[in-house]
Amino acid sequence: MMVHTSETVRLKFFIDLLMHKRHPVMLVGTSGCGKSALLNEKLNSLPEEYAVCNVPFNFYTTSELLQRVLERPLEKKAGKNYAPPGNKKLVYFIDDINMPMVDQYGTVQPHTLIRQHMDYGHWYDRTKHTLKDIHNVQYVAAMNPTAGSFTINPRLQRHFSVLHFPSMESLNLIYSSLLDQHLKSTAMKFNPTLIRMTEPLVQAALQLHQKVTSTFMPTATKFHYIFNLRDLTNIFQGLLFCTGETVKAPIELLRCWLHETQRVYGDRLLEEKDLEILTKLQVDVTKKIFEELDEAEVMAKPNVFCHFARGIGEPRYLPIKTWDDLSAILQDALTTYNELNAAMNLVLFEDAMAHVCRGTELDQDREKKLDESPPPSQGKGPP
Repeated sequence: MMVHTSETVRLKFFIDLLMHKRHPVMLVGTSGCGKSALLNEKLNSLPEEYAVCNVPFNFYTTSELLQRVLERPLEKKAGKNYAPPGNKKLVYFIDDINMPMVDQYGTVQPHTLIRQHMDYGHWYDRTKHTLKDIHNVQYVAAMNPTAGSFTINPRLQRHFSVLHFPSMESLNLIYSSLLDQHLKSTAMKFNPTLIRMTEPLVQAALQLHQKVTSTFMPTATKFHYIFNLRDLTNIFQGLLFCTGETVKAPIELLRCWLHETQRVYGDRLLEEKDLEILTKLQVDVTKKIFEELDEAEVMAKPNVFCHFARGIGEPRYLPIKTWDDLSAILQDALTTYNELNAAMNLVLFEDAMAHVCRGTELDQDREKKLDESPPPSQGKGPP
């Protein structure tokens, strides 16, 4: 679902004007911010006289591969002229334009091909070495400045009108709208006091996300420390599992948010000291925004939410009471499984039980991946 803000409406207005004049447009923003979604929404709404060709770039995209893709929707007209079929206008949508490899000469070959066309209106036939004049086409592009080669050649960039998005105000509005709609839903039956949690909870989420992205940077050994708006969205997606029956007080909703941040950020961290830093960031943000709540109660352990906290047959998103209670539930489920299948002698220590809880969240259409390290027929005891 696309949540429009004043900023996206402004961007759409300028994109409409620029595309109407066939002027190249480029949206710049971090991964997961909605650049491609916004442009796709625009391209899908174009009248029938337009055709769209998606051109996704990656590290291995070459000028030869790109030219094949660009020429695919074209047909030969008179002489050396090529254009879309009939009187159609063709829009090339280049996603991740800064992803292709930079060669030993500092050149990005696909960029050079596009720039040649923008400068001169043609490129060369790779077999006959003759000119091909390309007509009735235009470009829109999306770029993530934190990935790939980070920038593109100024000789290419000068052709585009570059628009950046989104701002922090837009993010606040987007996530506030999603959470507020859920908390105000009559079907969810939330306590009215929880509705007032929307604004401070979104502020806390945005502040923590900023701190996490600036604190945990990717390195050679921690190359997966890349946190973007998809992670922030996953946190709020987890909050949408809550209902009025499972969360009755503000502190319970806050603890659910802390659990989601631990799943999204903490599960990706490699070292114990990194987990300690994350906990400190959580405490700092919580104390700053939720001063009236008791810190000890908010940060009490265990803080694990799952869909079987009250039993396997009751799929409600609730916090576990104690590790012993969770162990009893899982042991009962394991016994039932062993009666019908080959026996599994699993050791249900705390980390193993927490891992099972993470796995159940994947079954709820969560956009995450789980690395099941031990073989399924074994268990490992604590070190």
